Order: sequence, then C-alpha cells, then structure tokens
Amino acid sequence: MLEVPKSDGYHDGFNEHLLRHVPSSAQRILEVGCAQGRLGYELKRQQPTRTVLGIERDPAAAEVARTRLDDVFVCDVEVELPDIAPGTLDCVIFGDVLEHLYDPEAILRTVRDLLSPDGVVLVCVPNICHFSIVKALLRADPMYQPSGLLDATHIRFFSQATFIKMLLDVGLLPDVVDTISSGGTDHVIPAATPLLDYVGVPPSRALRSLDAYQYIFRATKLPTVDTPSTPITFVACVNDEDQLNSNLLRSPCLWPGTPHQLLPYRGMRSAADGFNEGLANATNDLVVLVQQDVYLPQGWDQRFTDQVAQAEQRFGPLGVIGTFGLRYHHGELEHLGCAVDRDTLLDFTGDLPAAVDGLDEIVLGVRRDSGLRAEPRLGFHLYGADLTLTAADAGLTNVVVDAPLFHNSLFAEVAASFHESREVLLRKWPHVRPLCTNMGRFDTMSTPPPTPLEPEDSRDEQIADLRRRLDETEVALDAVLGSRTWRMRGTLARMVGRT
Repeated sequence: MLEVPKSDGYHDGFNEHLLRHVPSSAQRILEVGCAQGRLGYELKRQQPTRTVLGIERDPAAAEVARTRLDDVFVCDVEVELPDIAPGTLDCVIFGDVLEHLYDPEAILRTVRDLLSPDGVVLVCVPNICHFSIVKALLRADPMYQPSGLLDATHIRFFSQATFIKMLLDVGLLPDVVDTISSGGTDHVIPAATPLLDYVGVPPSRALRSLDAYQYIFRATKLPTVDTPSTPITFVACVNDEDQLNSNLLRSPCLWPGTPHQLLPYRGMRSAADGFNEGLANATNDLVVLVQQDVYLPQGWDQRFTDQVAQAEQRFGPLGVIGTFGLRYHHGELEHLGCAVDRDTLLDFTGDLPAAVDGLDEIVLGVRRDSGLRAEPRLGFHLYGADLTLTAADAGLTNVVVDAPLFHNSLFAEVAASFHESREVLLRKWPHVRPLCTNMGRFDTMSTPPPTPLEPEDSRDEQIADLRRRLDETEVALDAVLGSRTWRMRGTLARMVGRT
C-alpha cells in the first residue's frame, strides 16, 4: 500500500494519542470521519492483516483515503450509516468528530451495536472547560474561531463529566485513558483560588480541568437489560443544590413520568437522619440511599432491580445492596463492583452479584421491611460499613450488584469529620478487627475510650466535645482571617462599589 500526497486544503495529520490506544488485538476497525485515511494507514502499517474501514463525508478526501484503507464509505453519519453487520467491529474511532454532530448520542447507540463482545469505542473530544474558554467567558466574549476549541463548526460542547454521562447513557462504560494538556495554566490557580473556594472546587481538581485541551475516552459495551424496572424509592441528603441539579436530578430514571419516588432531605445532621426518615416515608419496597453527586445513567434502574432479583435468588434474604464494595479474606482486601469515580474507572466486576463484607456509600439499597436502620452518630461517613455489619449480624447477606454509575464528587481530600466517624465505628464494633471499609482497614483507635460508647454521651463527655469543637472553630476562624481571600475583601468590596 503506497502513501499518496495529501489533497490541497484538507487535513492529513493523525492523532497519535488515538493511535496508541487502539488495542493490538483489534483486527476489524472503523474510523468515523477518516479524512484522507492517515490514521488508518498507520494502523495498517502496524499490522498489515488489519481490515480498516472509513466513513468520510467529503468525496475528495474519501478518494485519497481509499488508496490507504480497505474500504471507505462516502456518507453523512447523521443521515445514514453503511451496511455493517452488527457485532463485527473490534474498534470504532471518533477523532474530533462528535462535537460536529447534532445528535452524537444516536450515533454512539448505533455504533455500540456494531461492536463485537470485546469491542471498544475510542473517542477524542475537546474540553469546553479549558482555561481559554473560561477566560473568554469571564471577558464576556466567547467568539467562534476558524479552528480550535471554539471552532465555528462545533455544534455540541463537552466537559469530562458530561461526556462520561453520555457514554453511560448509550450503554458504554467509559474510561479516560489520556488527556491532551495545553500546559501553561498553573499560574491561574493562585489568582482563581478565592473563586474556587467560593464554588467549592479544590484547586488541584480545577487545574486538571483547566489544563485539559482534549480527552481520549475508551469505552466498552455494557450488557443490555430488557427487563422492566420495579419501582424504587430514592432517598438523598442534600446540601448542594447545584450538585443535585446537575447529577442526581438529571438521572433519566428520575425524570418526570418514571415510576420511582424521590425523597430529598435538606438540613440533616447525618446521613442516617435522612435515610431513616426516608425508610419511614417510602411508598416502595426497595429503598435506595443515593448521594446527591451521583448520576444514574439510562437504564440504571433496570440493571439494578434485575441484579437485585438475581441476588435474592442466589443468596436468599438480602441485607444491604451496593454497586461497589469489598471482601476481606486471607489478610487481603478484594474490591468488587463498577463505577466511574470522578475521572477514574473502577471496574472490578467479575461474577456479580456477589456477597461482600462492606459497601461504599455512593449507593445503598435495602428492603423497606428489613429492619435495618443507619447510625446517626456516624454523621456522613462510614454508614455503609456500619449498615453491612448490622445486616451481617442479623444473618442477612450483603451484596454488590453490576449497575455502573458516575460518582461526580468535587471532594479531593478526606474531611476531618471522617476521623470522628472512624472512632465511632470502631467503638461500636469492638469485636471486629480488622474492620474493613472502602477507605481501608481499621485496626486500632486513635485514643482508646475509657468506657464503651453509650447511646447518649455523659455530661462530661458533652463538655469535652464542646471544648474540642470550640478549639477547632478558633483554628478555622484564624485561618479565614489570615487567608488571602479575607485580606482581599476590602479591595473586592471597593471594586464592586460596596463599603
């Protein structure tokens, strides 16, 4: 196969990042928007036995591509797709294509059906959250450009999070396998820190997003579930309306017209307060405590209830049901389940549903009449570990089910209150050592208590606790008063015309 000169005025480069992530085992490959076929040419140079097909809308470019690839179809993928048998492709590639389409979800759904059981979709998409876009928005002048992130032909715009949600919705399990960074944005963080503090975004997390020019996603097929979902009562403790509105409330299974019940609770002192109240008010037998920053993709409710039914057939009465958990045996922790956690794919599916010793708190389901209740003294941490221990004590089986979701948390570090919850958990279960959770194994307490934990702390303990909290408040206040944000408040006030 000979390499031919590129056509005048048409891009003939190729994305080396995409090339690196095409599986070596892929033998039958389709590139959507193949241009002059340069990427396919490189793929065939790697392995001449490969069959590489292309789809290209521009006839002149397609003619060039035909000299490099095995076949090229001239068509607009939003109007028609070539006649390719379902289940026959090992890899489908979209290199900077989906942002030019009106309905990329529909194309991805169709392409998913063309994949072989182990097939993958590789996608390169621009990041709308890059600093250059943020800067243009702050200047109120985000003009379209001849090329780049604001290319005038871009119709859809994606962040890392929104693209993860879209892939999950079409039945593909996403993994961010590469980030094409622009560099030169770290200087922005010191200036942006007051604003980042205000919106609750850790600077380290913001830097990754602001510096990312493009993302490379690798996605595999999720099994199809055709059985209808049984009604679920979802319970959520809410303290961030933006997170709620962008994630949990955007979950397709919670849109108007679905059979499920949503009980959001605000101002709760602990996750247990909301969960226990939700159990009392639930109209459905299956009750799921879900965090506000979780996105449940299209079909999640069907997957979850189908897996619960399988688990009950396999194990009998269930205790707590989750989507990510662990087993502890022979001194080792084994994780089970599948979720996209922030920008990381956690995929430990194996043979699910499976019995486990502990569960992560992102999603916890119980039967309403199970008798299980959450522990208020744990606050907003480790209640999943406590619930599973309680269920196991009652002779019930805790399980992880195969129902992938997206946990879109903003948090980057463990809160100080986590350590208090850890102590409470260890005091409540003194005979369980090591006590294993998804945050690690706990063997000993920081300071052993003089007496076992009682339902209500004594007056002396309350006074000691109050003094400790006052000390913490003073430290926090000193930090605020000494912060750059506080020192700048006078300047900021004068800038906005306030006294």
